[in-house]
Amino acid sequence: MFVRAAILLLLGLSISIFANPDKDNKNESSKLVLPPEKASPVKISRLEKPPTIDGILDPSEWVNAVVLKDFYQTYPGDNIEASRKTEVLISYDDKFLYIAFRAFDDPNKISATVAKRDDVQNDDNVRILLDTFNDQRRAYVFVFNPFGIQQDGVRTEGQDMADFSVDVLHESKGTLTEFGYTVEVAIPFKSIRYEVGKGKLWGVHALRSIKHLNSEANSWMPLLRDKSGFLTQMGHITGIEDIAVERTFEFIPGLTVSESGKRIRGFPVIKALMT
Repeated sequence: MFVRAAILLLLGLSISIFANPDKDNKNESSKLVLPPEKASPVKISRLEKPPTIDGILDPSEWVNAVVLKDFYQTYPGDNIEASRKTEVLISYDDKFLYIAFRAFDDPNKISATVAKRDDVQNDDNVRILLDTFNDQRRAYVFVFNPFGIQQDGVRTEGQDMADFSVDVLHESKGTLTEFGYTVEVAIPFKSIRYEVGKGKLWGVHALRSIKHLNSEANSWMPLLRDKSGFLTQMGHITGIEDIAVERTFEFIPGLTVSESGKRIRGFPVIKALMT
């Protein structure tokens, strides 16, 4: 009797395991605890002197910038340690939001081409999403290959793909280095819509794609597979205050013509002479 009960118990455990092989992984993902620097909003500081956007990341120019680091591998792994190190630096001044990427890798394995704008998905790339109203509904998307060639658009929550028909005026430059590649970016505040002020939050996702590692995807914030939503899993930045308010207006010239007068005949009337 005891042996029969033991056998039934073992069979029950086996059935449970094979019926849901990913149960343990999902539980681990759900129990993921964010470190303090990701659980709380990251306060960014103002740069005293604007950096030169040349793709060469000079530490003296970014001395006051905050650094987003310790990325997770979200594909093919499930929020495990990333295979390559990535750092994102963020700061601002009166007119620009400044972002720099430092992507560590073997420079001989990096995929980088002089691609057309909005056509960098086949290259290694880094990207940042900015939910400038922190409403978890829409976010600006800025993507860059190792040469700094741009792809930009707007991501709407609930849609799998961003709308890359939207173009945002900004400057970027990237370069290959002995440790990987770096990209520097300057986004004019006048090119985007946003909410700033004391205590205001922006949602932020920082991501990286590594082509030679089976298109490995890395993310600064973990992306839980058992949680719906993408913008809902963003981290946050704060501290953007006292910036110059500018707006870009688009003028489309037009011409309106009007005419007034009385109608006249096209040809004079010739009276016949009567004889």
